[in-house]
Amino acid sequence: MKIKLIFGLALLLIACSEPYIFSEVSIKGGSLPPFNKNVKDPAIGAFAPVPTGIDLEGNSVTISTRKSTEQKKATMIVFLAHWCSHCQREVPMIQKWIKENGYPENINIYSVASHIDKTMPNYPPNEWLSREEWSVPVIFDDKNNSVAEAFGLPGFPFWVFINEDGTVNLRHTGSLGSDTFEKIITAGIQ
Repeated sequence: MKIKLIFGLALLLIACSEPYIFSEVSIKGGSLPPFNKNVKDPAIGAFAPVPTGIDLEGNSVTISTRKSTEQKKATMIVFLAHWCSHCQREVPMIQKWIKENGYPENINIYSVASHIDKTMPNYPPNEWLSREEWSVPVIFDDKNNSVAEAFGLPGFPFWVFINEDGTVNLRHTGSLGSDTFEKIITAGIQ
């Protein structure tokens, strides 16, 4: 009995000392097929899922083409992993652009922190994004990576561009780089 009690207390201490708690997420709508850059994307024109999760401050965030009561806008989502070297370069690039230019008026930008793994570098993701002064609304995926799965994520970073009507315009895996990012923001999602 003593061994069970000591073991139980040890597990409780480990659980309480965990610096990151996975978000609970909900997803409205159907999932997109897995993305494969080598074939025509079957998700183009399909309605994107609408996920809700928790942000850096513990607030509920819904990724949608509409923020509160404002008019619908095209939406850009970047999926990030704290251990991904490309993501670690993409985050400061995006943040620098936002600091220099402000948020674009024509596009909503969101991010999803997914595939969270405490055995990998740059853990926990909330501390990483705070250090980067990340101002893009972010939701943290659950233990099953449900949001990433719903969008058909193949790797990181993963970009999903959504039209004003909620349909997928384009999906892209890999870094965009500052020039491409700026072109998309300037031109809008078309």
